[in-house]
Amino acid sequence: MERKRALIAFSLLTLLLIMSVAPVVQPFQDQAHGSEVSARATTTWSGTVQLTSDYFVNVQDELLITSCTNVVMSPGIRIYVDGRLTVQGTPTCPIVLSSSSTTSDHEGIQFNSSSNGRGSTINHMHIEDAVFGMTLYGSDPILNNVTIFNPDRVGIDMFGSSSPVIRDLHIEQAGRSLPFQNDWRYGIGVSVGDGSTPIVEGAYFTDHLLRGLNLWGASGGIYRDIVMDNISGSVLGEAAGVWVEDSVPLFEGLSIDKSDTGIIVRHIDDSGYTRGVFRDVDVSNSMYRGVYLDKNNHTNYTNYETADFTNLTVRGTGSSGATSPGIAMAAIEINATGAWLENVLVDEASSVGVRLFFVDSTTTLRNMTIRNAGEVGQGAHSAGLSVQTSYFAAQLEELEISGSPGPGIHSSSGGSLQGSDWNLHNNSEQGLFIDSATVVVDGVSTADNGFSGVHVFDTRYITLSNLTSVNDGSLGSNSMQQSGLSFQKSNDLETTSGDVVCMHCVVESPQGYGVYVIDSVDLWFDNLSISEIDSSLPAMYVDNGGLSLGTQGGRFNLLNSEIAHESTTHHALYIEQAAGRIDGLTMTGNHSGIYWDADHNGNFPSTLSNTEFRGTDCLKLINHPDLGGYGNTIGNNCSGRIWVENSDVNLSNLGDATGAHVLDLDASSLMHLHQPSNIDLSIANIPSGAIIDVAWDVTVWVVNNQSNGVPNAYANVSFTQFEPSVSEFTNDLGQVLLSDFIGQRWTNTGASQINDATVDCGYDSKSNSTTVSLDDDKIMY
Repeated sequence: MERKRALIAFSLLTLLLIMSVAPVVQPFQDQAHGSEVSARATTTWSGTVQLTSDYFVNVQDELLITSCTNVVMSPGIRIYVDGRLTVQGTPTCPIVLSSSSTTSDHEGIQFNSSSNGRGSTINHMHIEDAVFGMTLYGSDPILNNVTIFNPDRVGIDMFGSSSPVIRDLHIEQAGRSLPFQNDWRYGIGVSVGDGSTPIVEGAYFTDHLLRGLNLWGASGGIYRDIVMDNISGSVLGEAAGVWVEDSVPLFEGLSIDKSDTGIIVRHIDDSGYTRGVFRDVDVSNSMYRGVYLDKNNHTNYTNYETADFTNLTVRGTGSSGATSPGIAMAAIEINATGAWLENVLVDEASSVGVRLFFVDSTTTLRNMTIRNAGEVGQGAHSAGLSVQTSYFAAQLEELEISGSPGPGIHSSSGGSLQGSDWNLHNNSEQGLFIDSATVVVDGVSTADNGFSGVHVFDTRYITLSNLTSVNDGSLGSNSMQQSGLSFQKSNDLETTSGDVVCMHCVVESPQGYGVYVIDSVDLWFDNLSISEIDSSLPAMYVDNGGLSLGTQGGRFNLLNSEIAHESTTHHALYIEQAAGRIDGLTMTGNHSGIYWDADHNGNFPSTLSNTEFRGTDCLKLINHPDLGGYGNTIGNNCSGRIWVENSDVNLSNLGDATGAHVLDLDASSLMHLHQPSNIDLSIANIPSGAIIDVAWDVTVWVVNNQSNGVPNAYANVSFTQFEPSVSEFTNDLGQVLLSDFIGQRWTNTGASQINDATVDCGYDSKSNSTTVSLDDDKIMY
């Protein structure tokens, strides 16, 4: 009897020991698949658990997995959670889910929507060799310290507005062990889709085939302290550390190293909205692009901000640290969409630093630095920043670009820009290169660039204000490249709109000319300053001789400007075959003055006003069909003479500081001087055929017996020579001004007699006649 009791006790003890190391499972009688199993109300797993069939945690039940538990799952097996899952791993003894096969993987854990709000919590779990590590449908588990090794398709896959909280996530080698598939969706760390909004705090993604984080389908969420590296290799999908599609997430503290592309934000579905917000982001060693923002339909012109970056660093794109160096497309590219990027550093890129394509005014770049970006000899892609084909101008503020093998900024093919405070220095080509584009910018500094500080080509509308160019052009091989500012075909036809303007522009110490202008009209320089120019060159050079087709042609404009130049052989301003307007030009230094040949296509008049002539040649005017002006002075520092060849010149208020300068005309020239001052025409060189006319104004007062002016009185002025009679009525004061009538004519034979002017006036049947000699301005009563 005692032996029987002992045997029964031993049997019960053995049974209890067996139950302590393995859960009790029983087949579902009603399941279509006889291998599926179901949990009871609360089930506890510990030790080693072998799952050979799917396991279900029913909606009212809980599965509790204690620390140190190893769950070994057969290929294709999945744990389904409709109720609650509690995993109690520890840092030293995590729970491990692994595959029983070395060739096939299990399907991980699936949280169904019925588990939402039931308090599932996972702490310290390792999931190894799964097709999907975790799949969530409308659920909200809390995941702490989850590590997923070698998931084939997706480490954590979210659908149906899932909203988990994930802390300290670690996923390695997603998609690396899966053979080539016929679809693109494998090799993803975490996929957030279908309206899901997780909170992820602390995650590390390494060595994934396709993506670290994949967001799509109107999803969102908050992602903080995310680190990724080596996201690369997918053939059927675009590999990226972060992919945001039609979603609105917030990222704070994101680091991505060595991805094919660091971040892609793409808008696809116009029925939804895309807006990725990124704060404190570091992207390094990307193979193709560091950041790529675009719209799937590039012909959809309804741009808005789809991404917002603050404190972004993009380093080493396409560099030696990338998976395959030298094949980058851009460090940052914005294509057919809008974006806000503030406090941005782009450092080292084998292609263009920032590429803008099909952008508009919804794109703003603020406080951006681009260093050592661009590909040698690749046009726009050699630049630090390139823009092409804009609908409206993107906004660039507080921009610094240096070290590019091409220009600092390359704006072409309608690529419009606007902004302020650009610092473009130490680039191998131009600081700012504009080709058939519109640029409006205030505050540009170019310095130590290999080619000209600014080059404008074939462009209709440009406004540059408060610009400084210093020491530019040192690597140039021709005059265009060596100049401080260069303009070529910057409008080849003068119109009432579309000017190219440089206001308050300063040029110092270029390799070549200060300003170099070729075939450019509607070109306006206002408050231009040029200094420290090579003495073997003119300080400013203009040549519009190439504008010879049809209606090509027009005028350049130089207003309120200053040229300081030292040269014993060259002019301060040299103009060849160009019409123009010069007003308020100040020249200093020892040089040859102004040379101006106006033999141009068309019949545009030129003007030269408010300028003091100086230098060894002082002023030489050639081939001017119609040159007017006023307020000019022949200065004390004019050691030469005023030369006029084959020109018709009409100047008002021309003065001579010494009275000893010679006007030297050729036989084909006419000169009309209105109200000259201290001009000695007795020493002028006037060959046969040349004429110098001196003209004055006549002011006529019609007064009554009380010396009051008579309004609307008739006045007729007749002349003894040179001028026809003129009839006018007085104004409300009783006065009429008759301006610019020849008083004397000078030819090769000397001076003519002084012209007499006779005024006949009358009112109220009374008349009077007065005659004066027109040798100065006259007032007649």
